[in-house]
Amino acid sequence: MTAIAAGVLAADPTLNLVVKETFEQHQVHSDRGKSGSTQITYHGGAVMTGAPVKVYLIYYGALVTPAPPVPSTETVVNQFFSDLSNAAPYAVNSTYYDASGAKIAGSFYFNPIAYSASGSPTGSLYFDAAASQGTSIGSHTVPSIVQHAIKSGGLPVDSNGVYFVLTGPEIKVSGFCKSFCAYHTSSTSISPGMKIRYALVPDPGQACTGCDGNYSNYNQTVTPNGNQGADEMTDSIIHELSETVTDPDISAWYTASGAENGDLCNYVYGSGTLPRVPTGPGTGAYYNFASATGHYYLIQEIWSNVAPQACLSKLP
Repeated sequence: MTAIAAGVLAADPTLNLVVKETFEQHQVHSDRGKSGSTQITYHGGAVMTGAPVKVYLIYYGALVTPAPPVPSTETVVNQFFSDLSNAAPYAVNSTYYDASGAKIAGSFYFNPIAYSASGSPTGSLYFDAAASQGTSIGSHTVPSIVQHAIKSGGLPVDSNGVYFVLTGPEIKVSGFCKSFCAYHTSSTSISPGMKIRYALVPDPGQACTGCDGNYSNYNQTVTPNGNQGADEMTDSIIHELSETVTDPDISAWYTASGAENGDLCNYVYGSGTLPRVPTGPGTGAYYNFASATGHYYLIQEIWSNVAPQACLSKLP
């Protein structure tokens, strides 16, 4: 789709993969956030309205547990989804609607336990620790990872769900940290007759500062939870989740230059001096989202579709 050519991976022209750019690429394309290019409009495609969408996580590869007191990536990411599901930053997406005028719900469903059709059908997690599709993957591999999770009974098939593939730092992901930080798209081949929406968010470990807002914006090597990889993933997660619900099939909400509501606010964390984490392994790190459960995150703002049209962390 030419309208989003800037967001499609050149190495995979057959896939509409809309990417979160690295900090360096975002600086080059900063005109996408200037006055005159921020008019986001509806193009008639599907929007994930109605009941709150269900979010499923596929942990692909080995889970890494840092030395205490630093929390594991799984701990940080699961807690973040739980904290975000009913919080103000995600609710900015409720300013978007479909052709009937139905709005996106201001929350989503997530249950941080492993799914089991017979035992725990409300669970949202699947662990592919053995890396069923190999340890070197590309964009054409990711649909197979989602398909494996569904066909193995690890997750249900859900056309109103968003499947996140979260790769461990030992998994080599083609183009990651160079061409993109994360991406989202949809597929009709994962489950015949159904459109499945999914996103890829790799764990960069300590090696990918170009996707890390604390480092890129504030020149900090400490991050809010002390786990640099997991803290970067939370920033990419809100970016990709927001874009998936507002533009799931790359045919709904975007600007003339192809920017979606996450792109317009990429690496935008608010104005003024941000507070710093007061205690714990992330002491001193800047943050802009303190959850009701007492956890801290640095996550980008999302473009609001109602006045004032701007990057917001909460609705007025």
